[in-house]
Amino acid sequence: MSSRLLKSAPIVLALAAVLILARPNKLSLIIGGIIVLAGEGIRVWASGHLIRNEEVTTSGPYAYMRDPLYLGRVLLLIGFCIMAWGYNWIILLIGLGVFFFNYMPRKYRKEMMRLENLFGEEYKAYASYTHSLLPRLRPYPKAKKRPWKFDLFWRENREQFFLLGTVAFFILVVGRYIYS
Repeated sequence: MSSRLLKSAPIVLALAAVLILARPNKLSLIIGGIIVLAGEGIRVWASGHLIRNEEVTTSGPYAYMRDPLYLGRVLLLIGFCIMAWGYNWIILLIGLGVFFFNYMPRKYRKEMMRLENLFGEEYKAYASYTHSLLPRLRPYPKAKKRPWKFDLFWRENREQFFLLGTVAFFILVVGRYIYS
């Protein structure tokens, strides 16, 4: 079995558990749906600005925070667990625990070191100004003013697959509500 498949197995199992435990209602679908929309919106916005390994990206949401893709991911987790309701608070607590105590620290160490090696003082200045997941009210003073680019979203960052998975899971949760 490939390592990519092994890495995605816990996510697939968690999504299946969310659907199995789901007891959505109108209010949970509305509140969770708004959070899911915000999370995916942030991911789409960020992926249309991110230029990996070529520069310190400081346009779009990166002017306000270092990790908008991770913020979007957390909002999706929260939103889908709220949408599905039922016993999904258990999945939410486990998911947040894994995200904040395993995934983020590991990614943070590797990514910070990699970006510092690639961009040196430029990245250190950016990292010292911006927060990881909490946006600042004022943008990074040296932020680039660059428009969102579909090509970055689609070709470079391949975010369409994440978007498709989000839409599919959204439909499954709504379907669970309609047919229960």
